Amino acid sequence: MIQTINGLRISVKPPISNISVNKFNVAFEDRHNKKYVPLQSAMETRKFVAWLQTI
Repeated sequence: MIQTINGLRISVKPPISNISVNKFNVAFEDRHNKKYVPLQSAMETRKFVAWLQTI
């Protein structure tokens, strides 16, 4: 699945095994590798994590 946030295309391959949140940064591990996504607000962070959990 692909999500576009702040002009960045983020490709995610289920399953998601680890999600770590630190203020406006989200790190997670999908089927292929670990990824780091910097976000601009707490609301964006919450929405992105909620989206990750639905995959």
